[in-house]
Amino acid sequence: MDETNPPQGAPPPVEAPEKVARAREFCTGLLERLGASVDVAVKETPDQIGLALTPRAGNAIELTSALVEAVQYLVNRVVNPRAEGRKWVNLEVGGFAQEGDPAVRAMAERLAETAIRTGKVLAIAPISARERRQIHLALVNHEGVTTRSEGEGIFRQLLVVPGAREGER
Repeated sequence: MDETNPPQGAPPPVEAPEKVARAREFCTGLLERLGASVDVAVKETPDQIGLALTPRAGNAIELTSALVEAVQYLVNRVVNPRAEGRKWVNLEVGGFAQEGDPAVRAMAERLAETAIRTGKVLAIAPISARERRQIHLALVNHEGVTTRSEGEGIFRQLLVVPGAREGER
């Protein structure tokens, strides 16, 4: 299932206070059990739930990208146990990012143009969930391609599919 497009007929809820509370509670509890001393701020948009992790003074646990990716994966599994009504939870360290990585957006554009030019589905080697999501979001309104993710865990890969989007013809 792709990170940005839930199954038809089951859009993410615009507001999901129970999911927001569950995300904050799970993330805070898990990090405390790991020995991390962090503040967790929440920002909900119609598309996602953002959790910003800010280390407190004296925090002994380094918030590495691997740790953040693992916690993000777990919190998404807890908050979204079923595909319908899924609302993505995105973790950030040190505050909320305003924009995704420009290099990832540029890569997404090149992938879309290559898929359109060749007419072939491009399967991208496994990348982080954060980068997959950035590519999905960068191409969500791109004319002539769709994206989806397939596989599980470390074998999950992104597909860039040429062709018109449903309902565009």
